[in-house]
Amino acid sequence: MKHPLVIVGYGTMGDYHRRKLETIDGFEVVAIVDIDEEARRAGEADGFAAYATLPEALAGHEADFVLIATPNDSHHELAMTALTAGKNVLCEKPAMVTSAELTEVIAEAARVGKLFMVHQNRRWDPDYLAMKAIYDQGVIGPVNYIETRVHGSRGIPADWRTKKVNGGGMLLDWGVHLVDRLLLMVDSPVVDLYASLSYALGQEVDDGFKAYLTFANGVTALVDVSTTSYLPLPLWVLQANRGSAVIENWSTPGRVLRLGVEEEADAQPIQAGAGMTKTMAPRVKDYSNSYKLDDSLESLPVPVVEADVCDFYRSALAVVDGGAAPVITNAQVLRTMRLLEACVQSHEQREVVHFEPAVNEPSA
Repeated sequence: MKHPLVIVGYGTMGDYHRRKLETIDGFEVVAIVDIDEEARRAGEADGFAAYATLPEALAGHEADFVLIATPNDSHHELAMTALTAGKNVLCEKPAMVTSAELTEVIAEAARVGKLFMVHQNRRWDPDYLAMKAIYDQGVIGPVNYIETRVHGSRGIPADWRTKKVNGGGMLLDWGVHLVDRLLLMVDSPVVDLYASLSYALGQEVDDGFKAYLTFANGVTALVDVSTTSYLPLPLWVLQANRGSAVIENWSTPGRVLRLGVEEEADAQPIQAGAGMTKTMAPRVKDYSNSYKLDDSLESLPVPVVEADVCDFYRSALAVVDGGAAPVITNAQVLRTMRLLEACVQSHEQREVVHFEPAVNEPSA
């Protein structure tokens, strides 16, 4: 059985979803919705009925699913319209602009007994899955510090993402991905958060941010997003008591180093700048070549975790057809949303936001 589906928003992400859905046996795109006439013509050229509003599309076609791929501020109204009409909803991230909007949508989905699931597709990124495997398996020992980052130098796209009214800015654009993944990796509540948003480009929305999180299990983490970095720092850094792992960018596999001896000789002092240091002496044979390791370290392969982002759509089918649990839960999405709001609070008040250990822990 194929479930008829309506795509709302036929721009870059709407077309992305259309191409992905065509590879899944279980969905049939029957119509597209877009307020832009050119986008509607593109939908018609692709063989779909095209409408200017969602109610028009639902009146003209039977549909089991509505997929929302529109600017952030429109998600709430569209999701409520679709759910109230008895449709399952797949929604682009961020789910909503505020946690209050998201709470209302979650309640409506429960009331009508329909699925609402958010497209947190970066959970399937190879770099994240590799770092999560290292963390979960204790490859370098218990991890105590994490950096998760995305850096670019092209500013904010010159569209609705620059507008506050549309829910623009990097916190809701990339922050929602990085925080979501971090909370999945570290299975512990956040107890402290401090954040600083960047407005270096002089726009009304943030062009980047840094957030420092402390978890109840003692792990600390930096979430770092920038659109003004011409020398990007690594996507990932994991530090543990017996090693470190780094992934530099999306095109390189990264490096994993682990202490290979139980007891090691005392380090020898080295010349470092204008002074000497033993504490910070690197573990290399040749100080001019940091890749020539000394005998105390071993180099390990970066894990390769097989994954398919289309499991997002397969999960939706499994929920609706078989009563399975969704791969992305609304409790997880709500927790992320509340922590992003805490980032804004911390920035505006210039202070650490404290949480009771159970307050931001997802219940499902």
